[in-house]
Amino acid sequence: MIRERRLRAQGPCEHRPCEHRARERGSRTARAAALGLALASLVALAGPLTTTARAADPVYPPGIKLGLVPTGSLKASEKFPGFEDDETGASVLMLEVTGQSLADTAKQISRDRIKKQGIVEETRESFPAGGEGTLVAGRQEADGKKVRKWILLAPAGEAAALVVVQVPEEAAKGYPDAAVRSMLASVARRDAVPLEEQLSLLPIRIDELSGMRPVRVIGGAGAVLTEGPKDTFDAAEQPMMLVSVGRGGPEETAARDTFARNLLAGFGGYKDLRVVNAEMLRLGGGGANTHQVMAEGKDPKTDATIKLVQWIRFGSGAYLRILGVARDDVWSNAFPRFRAVRDGVNPRG
Repeated sequence: MIRERRLRAQGPCEHRPCEHRARERGSRTARAAALGLALASLVALAGPLTTTARAADPVYPPGIKLGLVPTGSLKASEKFPGFEDDETGASVLMLEVTGQSLADTAKQISRDRIKKQGIVEETRESFPAGGEGTLVAGRQEADGKKVRKWILLAPAGEAAALVVVQVPEEAAKGYPDAAVRSMLASVARRDAVPLEEQLSLLPIRIDELSGMRPVRVIGGAGAVLTEGPKDTFDAAEQPMMLVSVGRGGPEETAARDTFARNLLAGFGGYKDLRVVNAEMLRLGGGGANTHQVMAEGKDPKTDATIKLVQWIRFGSGAYLRILGVARDDVWSNAFPRFRAVRDGVNPRG
């Protein structure tokens, strides 16, 4: 807020007549009033910039729902769920614990557990982060290196947030206790990880969608795509695709046909499923063969004829699977789109 200072009276003129002085004072008063009005207008336009600074928004590391406002030189890590300072070695590990109560999770940071991990506990207290949490602070020495540690357990919706801050002793000045506590007090949880963010973490890129759109990421290893207005995985309603990476797979060529057929047979629960074509393709001029299986069956709910195509590209210890499914009456339009998506799938990196 800008406070206008009242112009103090300059006292009577020492000599008369003093009209010129009065005019000069009037001119100065007018200029001051105009300047005050201009500044007041700027304040009004600036709005929040001239009021209390807005609290920083939490930063969410890629792929997780937990985030916080980092302190010091901490940046979201690409190696683990949390933050790290490459120069000092300071780090923040963030884990969302599901499937058990907060009380059960609290056993993981009991005094006995902390002691067994080689941590010398200095303080243990209630801490207001997302609700009533528990904060443990202490020190640890491992491999000749001394570090300071803060361990926070706090409620996070239906789950629990476990946050571990570790700062090397030599970097402690850059991460004082007050700054770390302020950072931990900012722990937040978002409702969901954005789909685009999830897709960016897959080991593959889908460079060509051909009118399809992603609707879900599965286990960090694949994505479901569909064509149509609904976010459905029911091919009886609209065409769908599954693009995923799996571990294993047979090394012998003869065994790959059986593997591919069995994989397709386990999808969808379609009635009277039968393979109509199976062959090995060489796509894109590369050395890797692509095993193609085409099949058709009946939707168990509507009895509509469903067609499927599956491409599997086998590698060393892993395989890429691309599956397209659509009703028979839209197959002629969907199949070229499936192939275009297939040709646009590439390894990330």
